[in-house]
Amino acid sequence: MLQNKTKTDSYLFSCTIFLFFFCSSPHSSSFYISKQKHTYEMLLVFFRYLFAVIYHKYCIIIAGIYVNRKLRSTSYYVSLSRLFLHDLSKFSSDEFWPYAQYFYGKDKNAELFHRAWLHHVAHNDHHWEHFIVEYPSVSKILWDNPQLKLTIHPMPDQAIIEMIVDIMAADRSYNGRWPDPLKKDGWKWMTDNYEKYRLHSNTRIKLTAVLCALGFEKILPIDFDWNSIQYSDLTNEDKFKLFQLKQLAQINN
Repeated sequence: MLQNKTKTDSYLFSCTIFLFFFCSSPHSSSFYISKQKHTYEMLLVFFRYLFAVIYHKYCIIIAGIYVNRKLRSTSYYVSLSRLFLHDLSKFSSDEFWPYAQYFYGKDKNAELFHRAWLHHVAHNDHHWEHFIVEYPSVSKILWDNPQLKLTIHPMPDQAIIEMIVDIMAADRSYNGRWPDPLKKDGWKWMTDNYEKYRLHSNTRIKLTAVLCALGFEKILPIDFDWNSIQYSDLTNEDKFKLFQLKQLAQINN
């Protein structure tokens, strides 16, 4: 028993001496502090981005309810399931950390972020890029080449509404303000980028008609020709639904 106690005491003494010299060593202390600082920075990046995503999702719900209420006299709406599942892929391992590091970290990896963006677009049809055939191969040159020949599929109606809701919510969550339909510069992002969106012709008609119905006709860089609906290859059902939007646009603008 005494022999075992002696061995235990010897072991504890050795550990104490090791810890004393380890903690006293400037090199070891600085390494420990540096590691603590790195861990703190990583946690800060993690929680800042997590809060940003959750807050954006909150703004999505608010914007979605607003848009549905404004469009209630028409056949256009976005489902609650779409609103609640919006951007769910941002919590995946393919997207969360590359996004967090790119927006809030010190070491921004543009290539890693781009791969995460491609994953996001592939899994979320409220982005117009989702409907461009072979988008990954042209993604890096698309914005700077408006004459680029593309094959583009039409967007479903609910995806169009969700896209509008997403851009509205992004303005609030990232820029601190909701779009204002009463001002010509009330939605700068939409004004600046509307013509840059590479959309199927029918999708552009629907997007523009919905924006006008919501009262945002003033912020568009062009005047919408409602007669384009009649001359399009849209179905009669779609044309009827767009006629409902025209009636609402006359009230809200």
